[in-house]
Amino acid sequence: MKKIIKIISLLCCSCFIFYFAYNIYNYFIEENLNNKLNNNLVDIAVTVIENDIQKNYEEKAENIPIEVDFDILKQKNNDIIGWIYSENTPINFPVVQSDDNEFYLRRLIDKTYNRAGTIFMDYRNNKDLGDWNTIIYGHNMKNNSMFGTLLNYKEQSYFDEHKTMYYLTENEKYKVDLIAGYIEDANSKIYNFSINNEKEQIIKKAKLQSTFKSDVEINDDDRFVTLSTCSYEYEDARYVLMGKIIPLNINNR
Repeated sequence: MKKIIKIISLLCCSCFIFYFAYNIYNYFIEENLNNKLNNNLVDIAVTVIENDIQKNYEEKAENIPIEVDFDILKQKNNDIIGWIYSENTPINFPVVQSDDNEFYLRRLIDKTYNRAGTIFMDYRNNKDLGDWNTIIYGHNMKNNSMFGTLLNYKEQSYFDEHKTMYYLTENEKYKVDLIAGYIEDANSKIYNFSINNEKEQIIKKAKLQSTFKSDVEINDDDRFVTLSTCSYEYEDARYVLMGKIIPLNINNR
């Protein structure tokens, strides 16, 4: 009887190990597929602007490090509404928006099922960044893709090297000056779109709890982008990174 129990225990352990290994294998397969699809979009739709070309536009407005061909992107997926870029980091991704916040949580840019998901804007936001706060979600990936590097902003030194991001749409270009990054609950007021009158309180909390110090000045009529990803200090913890939106009025080059 003891021998049978031992055999059953060994079988159960073997099944658990196999299941665990199988899930890890699938996770990395899904990660690689996600990276492959995104890299393909970067190759065909994103152009890095060389420094000597940028200098020709210094008198017009602040330089933007990339150009994005949204005509090509729309052919791949009409849900693509923007592109987010952070220089010298892995953040160089299309942003989509659907009718809810569930679809792209587990869907790639080609809409196939994948746990890596796609970076997406909250369905309640105006895609033109017209709200006082626009929320963009992305998974915290182990290979630092998607929003896996946002948690690096827990260190002042990382912020000091990456104070600015860029957000491009089909018709507009924006610089995003980062103002705060902090740990927040998934049920925080920052995700509640019915409390516009608490804007000042939310921003004050963000600045007070921020893991880095930013000297960006804030005015009453400023608009913001909030990037949100999972953190692991407690259950349903999030790391949110807030930035002030600055429109860059640059004519098509």
